[in-house]
Amino acid sequence: MKNQGRKSKHVHVRIDNRLLHGQVVQFWIPHLEVTRLIVADDTVANNEAMPAIYRMAVPENVQLVVTPISGLHAAIKESASPSTTLVLISDVFDVTRALMGGSRFDRLTLGNVHAAIDRARITDSVYLSHEEIEALHRLRRQMGLEVEIQTFPGEVLRLVADDKGAARWSRA
Repeated sequence: MKNQGRKSKHVHVRIDNRLLHGQVVQFWIPHLEVTRLIVADDTVANNEAMPAIYRMAVPENVQLVVTPISGLHAAIKESASPSTTLVLISDVFDVTRALMGGSRFDRLTLGNVHAAIDRARITDSVYLSHEEIEALHRLRRQMGLEVEIQTFPGEVLRLVADDKGAARWSRA
């Protein structure tokens, strides 16, 4: 049977330590045709003011859900209608916690991870520690998760394994 114009449910998961900001609102929400935005972050979920501030930044036609990491699985499942959902998570280890808590998705996009003393530059906007790269590589190998870096729609770097099985980034 044909789709007959109905959209299927799509979930896009993005690591951005800034969570909701202008680039997400101006580029990613329209580009992905997002109808639901889930901010999965323990700090934001436990702060009464932040969800209200985020609501002001999100277009009216986009449903906003703020949840702690432990509630992400339920938040993804609760949408009854076909929709495109963008999930924002602030770091690699929260993604691991979400997956351990039952959340499932096929692709993870890194948009922005700030520089820090223990992190190496991967791109101008993504810096990762050895432990973060290993965690992403493990998720790729064990769960089949496709991991990519994409700051703006367009050029993509994908996490792949080299000939010896080590993690490396490759242009898509």
